[in-house]
Amino acid sequence: MAKKNYFDEAGFTLIEVLIALVIFAVGILGVALMQMTAIRGNSTANQVSEATVFATDQLERLLSWKYDDDKLNPANNSIDYVWDGENRTADGKRVHESGHYTAYWEVEADSPAVNSKTIDLRVVWEVRGQQKQVRLSAIKPR
Repeated sequence: MAKKNYFDEAGFTLIEVLIALVIFAVGILGVALMQMTAIRGNSTANQVSEATVFATDQLERLLSWKYDDDKLNPANNSIDYVWDGENRTADGKRVHESGHYTAYWEVEADSPAVNSKTIDLRVVWEVRGQQKQVRLSAIKPR
């Protein structure tokens, strides 16, 4: 009968297991970083979607006003309006704040044609110290 060798070298050594664990840990850290980047990207996309919805709502509200409404008169830059939170900044731009989104709009008369007004709307917000914006424009005929 053959004698059994108890020092058979089949299996893994402790060093091989530790090296495998280090490689596995580096891989898991890479996946975690990709997950954090994806979460940050999804958050930014959500904010852009919210800002676009807010801008569309504000632009529809501006277009619903009468053509001769003082709030759509570009010559009245000295008048302060208060309407559902709307007012003007120091430089005369109209502003409406909602949460952390702020809408600014400017009106240009007789552009692009006589008896029409071009409304330029800009929604701004801040993400991690950087200012982001969405711009929409519309033409309001008489």
